[in-house]
Amino acid sequence: MTHEIRKTRAAARFCGLVCCGLAFCGLLVTGCARQAVVGSSGTPGADASEATLRSDLDALHAAEGRFNAANDRYTNQLGELEFSPSPGVEVSIVQGDRRGYSAIAATGDSECAVFGGEARPPRSYVTQPGLVGCRR
Repeated sequence: MTHEIRKTRAAARFCGLVCCGLAFCGLLVTGCARQAVVGSSGTPGADASEATLRSDLDALHAAEGRFNAANDRYTNQLGELEFSPSPGVEVSIVQGDRRGYSAIAATGDSECAVFGGEARPPRSYVTQPGLVGCRR
C-alpha cells in the first residue's frame, strides 16, 4: 500500500467519515460537521466554560489529525501537538496510538470529551468520532 493511500485511509478513520464524508489523498478536510454549542445549564458561566472546552477539543481534534497524517499514528503527548489549551482548562489525552486517540478537557464546573479514529470513547456521553460531547 502506498504512503498516500495509507494517509487517505487514516484521514477517513480520523474523521469517522463525519467530516462531510471527505478525505482527499491525506488532506484532512477541516470543515468537519460540529455539534452546535447549546447552553445546557442556564448558567452563563457554565455555558461559557463548556464553549471553551468544546473549542479546545475541536482544536485538539484538528491537531491530532495533522499529527496522524504526518506520522501515521496518533499521540498521547500534548507536547507533540501544535496545541495549547485555554487558560484554566486541563486537557488529558487518555489514548493516543496507531488506532486513534481520546481526550478529556475540564474546568472546575464542566467536562467535555472527544475521540477520533478507532479509539474507544473516553466517556459515555461521547458517541461519535470527532464530535465533542459534554457532561450534562
